[in-house]
Amino acid sequence: MRPAEPSAGERLTRPNPDPVAGWPVWAPIAAMFFVNGAIYGVWATQIPLAKLRLGLDPSALGGALFMVGLGAIAAMAASGWMLHRIGAAALVRISGVVFCILLPLACIAASAPELAAILFLFGASGGVMDVAMNVAAAEAERRAKRPYMSSFHGTWSMGGLTGAGIGTLLLHFVEGGWQGLVMAALLAVLFAVGQARLRREERQAEATGAKRLALRPSLPGLLVGVMAALCFSGEGAVLDWAAIYLRDSLGAAIDRANIGYAVFSGAMAVGRFCGDRIRKSVDGAALVRGGCVLVFIGLLAGPLSNRLDVAVAGYALTGFGFSNMVPVLFSAAGAMPRPETQIAAVSTLGYAGLLAAPPLFGFVAQATSLAGIFYLVAAATVFIAALAGICSPAESRTTPSR
Repeated sequence: MRPAEPSAGERLTRPNPDPVAGWPVWAPIAAMFFVNGAIYGVWATQIPLAKLRLGLDPSALGGALFMVGLGAIAAMAASGWMLHRIGAAALVRISGVVFCILLPLACIAASAPELAAILFLFGASGGVMDVAMNVAAAEAERRAKRPYMSSFHGTWSMGGLTGAGIGTLLLHFVEGGWQGLVMAALLAVLFAVGQARLRREERQAEATGAKRLALRPSLPGLLVGVMAALCFSGEGAVLDWAAIYLRDSLGAAIDRANIGYAVFSGAMAVGRFCGDRIRKSVDGAALVRGGCVLVFIGLLAGPLSNRLDVAVAGYALTGFGFSNMVPVLFSAAGAMPRPETQIAAVSTLGYAGLLAAPPLFGFVAQATSLAGIFYLVAAATVFIAALAGICSPAESRTTPSR
């Protein structure tokens, strides 16, 4: 006989078989990452317009753009304190709204000092949002007992690509200020839809002494932050120097030189969207060490072969290697005690590494050669691999038993 259909009351009271996993958990947080990346992508399309509108020379423009990183680092350093008082969900909402508002303001800044001030706040709000959404992502992994971080970071990359692409198309129809306003409004709507489904967090009530203690990252958290700084600086090395190396050292034409970073970015995006599936069966430490091996081989491929095609293939291998290292590090920090403090430290150190890398690599190239940059980053992966054991405890909490 066909079993009787459950009554309406039974359907309402029957527990959800998987209440903390799946699309309802993934989608709202993925929306945060997408919006954050898209706002940065839109701003990238506005940088040349700001240079022309304000008549900035390269040094003045560089100084203004530096304020984005400076604001991000300053705010990230204080984000642990803010997270401890209002929680990740509330902080994402506040910082996300401010981030959306500041985008069109940056697009219509009337002077260089005004642009610098707006960009400092722009970087600060984006940085705080970055920390808060990674804390929310780590909490989602803990509740679901499954990895999500790689696909979240892949969604951030897709947001940057989408924001830059649509923003560029809009500039064919509207002026820069209107483009910023339209894109900010669209992204704000998407952000609001995602936030409506985000699980509301309760504010933590702790004693004053405990709050002071929680503001200090642990030694493992600091070590993970150092690993993140090395990873971010390695990614920055490819971003800033791959095309220059292919052109100046291997004789590539400008259009062919640009393919180095393109294949690196594409491989990283593919690796991140495959990362959650891989992390279900591969320990975090093993994944980081494997990534280090790929990066080590990929970065040395060009200098050791002196061939353009081998170097480009090496950048693709490097992208795959780096793709899941940072998501694993954030998951490791999120599985530690006081995750909001640990993730704030990892974000701050990682971003500091990204900002410090370009001048450092410039000095290395001046003292040795352009290839010396990639030798240095390859050597850093040995240090990352040596510390990778820190990631195993976090993965054991986020990987379902089989």
